[in-house]
Amino acid sequence: MEDGSNNKTSAYIQLGIGILFIIILIVVAKLSGGNTDENISQNETKEEIKEVALDEKLAKITDNYKYNYEITIGDITYIYNGSKMGLKESGYLQINDNYLYYYKDNNYTYEVKNGGLFQIDNLYSNIDANYIDIEYIKNLIKDHEYTKEDNKYTYNLENIQIIIDTSEDNIISIQIKNENNYKLEYSEIGSIKEINY
Repeated sequence: MEDGSNNKTSAYIQLGIGILFIIILIVVAKLSGGNTDENISQNETKEEIKEVALDEKLAKITDNYKYNYEITIGDITYIYNGSKMGLKESGYLQINDNYLYYYKDNNYTYEVKNGGLFQIDNLYSNIDANYIDIEYIKNLIKDHEYTKEDNKYTYNLENIQIIIDTSEDNIISIQIKNENNYKLEYSEIGSIKEINY
């Protein structure tokens, strides 16, 4: 009787080992994955999601943020520091040790001086103001290839390089390099409540 019982136990053990071996093969096959059509389409979808995420981050900085623009043209550095909300903007322009405080409302720009507003039209006269316009930048990079390292997207266009540094949710800075250097930094995106001069 014991021989029959031992044979049954031995058969069950062998069957268990066989089933375990098959399960291990299935798990290994699933983990290695291979390049099936399903895996390729999942990878493409992930890449599309990344691109949409960059577009969404760029879209956030159209009308409510604090900024610091450092623009070097030749030997002169222009620093624009301020806040923007809708069609209003308030800040200062620094060129060397000289400061000009400004306030923008709709299409009008004013120098803030001695508590009053004095209309001016030359706030951006020495720089290419296109490069501080986010819509212009979005059009420049539209449909162009980029390289991505960490959270930086680099676009190498004809005679110009654009580097967009991002956080998980927002754009941190945009650097534009051509014969001049534009570094545009953004903070408090979507948090500005009021603009005063």
